[in-house]
Amino acid sequence: MKVVNNVMYIGAYAAPDLVERFGSPLFVYEEAILRERCRELQRLASSAGVIVNYSCKANGNVALLQIIRNEGLNVDAMSPGEIFLELAAGFEPRQILYIGNNVSREELKYAIDAGVRVSVDSLSQLEDFGSLNPGGGVFVRINPGVSDGHHKKVATGEKGKFGVTKDRVGDIKRIAREYNIK
Repeated sequence: MKVVNNVMYIGAYAAPDLVERFGSPLFVYEEAILRERCRELQRLASSAGVIVNYSCKANGNVALLQIIRNEGLNVDAMSPGEIFLELAAGFEPRQILYIGNNVSREELKYAIDAGVRVSVDSLSQLEDFGSLNPGGGVFVRINPGVSDGHHKKVATGEKGKFGVTKDRVGDIKRIAREYNIK
């Protein structure tokens, strides 16, 4: 984005011309900037051995998701709708991590049937996963009881708002054995 003679440009396009052509409100994304941010994240992550996942809840526009996929990022999904959009954008199921919170059995089954990777954040979700997909593989979110955040209402660690508390690891192992979960 740049300003020339008091006119904002997005790439090569003057913002007033875009509004005139497409109407307002108008959301405009500069592809070059999106690609560069994806590449920056990839460079940072590769040196640390980390896989970068884009969270579709930030913006589920299929065209943007296609760019993000082309730049080599994986994606997170919080709902079956997001899984649908990510598959439509060309992501392979193995590139999608479903991390729904407090999901129904139907939502969990949708993710399993779509073949995406699944992460659960409670013992009841792990039980549901096991009964729906015995022998399947799953991630379990562990809450270590350490909290961070600028306000107690957004701090997610100490009170067990998300994830299974570390004192319940034995229950995770028991459920995993019961359903042969990996």
